[in-house]
Amino acid sequence: MSNITTKLNYSEFPECSKEALNFVVKTFSSDPNRGVPGRSSSGDSYAINIAQEYVIDKLRKRGKDNKKFYDIHELQLLEMLCSALQSAPEHACYNIFHAIFGGHVDQTKITFMTKLVSMAISVSAGPVLGCAALWMQEKGSQSQSVCDLAQMLVDDYCLLYQDNNDAFKNLPKVSSLFTCNFITALTTIYPYTDISKSPPHALLQCIVDWISSDSCLCSDSVRLVRIQSTFTCPISGLVRWCILGPLVTVGSCQESSKSKNELESDKKTSNQFSESKLQSLFSKLHLGVLSSLQAYKSMELNEHLLTLTDLIIVSKMLASFYKGGNCTEDMIHIVNISTDRLAQVIQVALTTASLPGENLFYQSSKALCLFRLCSLGSKLTEDNLILGSLKKSSGFNVC
Repeated sequence: MSNITTKLNYSEFPECSKEALNFVVKTFSSDPNRGVPGRSSSGDSYAINIAQEYVIDKLRKRGKDNKKFYDIHELQLLEMLCSALQSAPEHACYNIFHAIFGGHVDQTKITFMTKLVSMAISVSAGPVLGCAALWMQEKGSQSQSVCDLAQMLVDDYCLLYQDNNDAFKNLPKVSSLFTCNFITALTTIYPYTDISKSPPHALLQCIVDWISSDSCLCSDSVRLVRIQSTFTCPISGLVRWCILGPLVTVGSCQESSKSKNELESDKKTSNQFSESKLQSLFSKLHLGVLSSLQAYKSMELNEHLLTLTDLIIVSKMLASFYKGGNCTEDMIHIVNISTDRLAQVIQVALTTASLPGENLFYQSSKALCLFRLCSLGSKLTEDNLILGSLKKSSGFNVC
C-alpha cells in the first residue's frame, strides 16, 4: 500500500487524482465482502484516506491555485468517476461514492457532488443517482447539505434552462429513490409561505407529472426503513403545496407578483403558466397526493407519513393567511377549496394508516383549545379550520 502513496506523492494533479480514483475503485471492487457490516478491513480505511487526500483535497487546493486548467481537469475527473460508478459491481458502487463524499461535508464536496449528479442526470446514470439517493437518505433529505445540492440542481435544470430536457423529466424512471428524496428537499426549500418561497413553474410542472404517473414514488424512501433508522418523505411538504399554493400564487402571473426565484428570461414563458393553469396543477397535485396515500396502504410498511403536527401547522398557516388581510372576497372560494383539501387529506391519511389515528380527536381538541373559540359565522381561524376539516372528512369529492 505504501507503493501507491509514493507514486501519488510524485504525481501532479490531475494524474494523482486519477490514480487515486483507480485505486479506490479496484480496492472496493476486488472483494464482494468489502463494505459489508462486520467484514470491513484496514484496506477500506486506507482507500478512504487516499480518496480524501488525493481527490477531494487536491480539488480543493487546485481550485484556489490554478483556475486556468482546473475546470478541464475537474471535468475529466467527473467523467472518470461517473464511468467508474456505472461499471462498478453493485456491492462496491456506494462504497466508492462514500469514500469520496462521506464524512465531513464541506462546500468543495457539495459542489463536486452536484456536478457529478448533474452529469448523471444528463446521461441517465442510474448507479450514480442511486448512490446520491442513499447519501441524501443518510444525511436527511431536509438537511442543509442536501437542500444545497437540490437547489443547485434546480438552478441547472429549471432556472438556467427553461425547457426541461427529457433526461430531467424522466428522472423517476432512472432512480425513483433519488427523485423521492429530491422532492422532499424541494418542499423544504420552497415551503410556499409566500410568493418568494414558491418553486419555479417548470419545476412544479415536473413534480406534478412525476407524482401523477407513479403513486408509489413518494413512499420510496420509506422502503429503506428496515436498514435506515430514520426516513423522510415528501408527503407533508406536498400537502402544504396543494393547500397553500393556490392562495399564494393567486395573481402571481402578474408582473408585480413574480417570484424572485425566477430569472429574467422566465418572463418569455410566464404566459404559459396562467393563473388557471397553476390552479389546475395544484388540483392535479392534490389528487396525486391522495393517490399516493392510498397506494401506501398496500405496502404494509407500518410507518406514518404524516403527523398531527404537520396538519396543525398547515391549518395555522392557512388561518394566518386569512387573518393577515391577504384574503380578498374573490379568494374566499379558493380558501374553501384549500380547507376541503385539508379535510380530504385527513380522511385518506386516517383510512390508510398514514396518520396516527389513536386519540386523534382528543389530541386535536387539546391542541386547538389554545386558540380562541369562534362561532360558526366568524372568520376562519386555526380552530374551525382543523375542526371543520375533521367534520368534512366524512365524505368528499376531490377538488
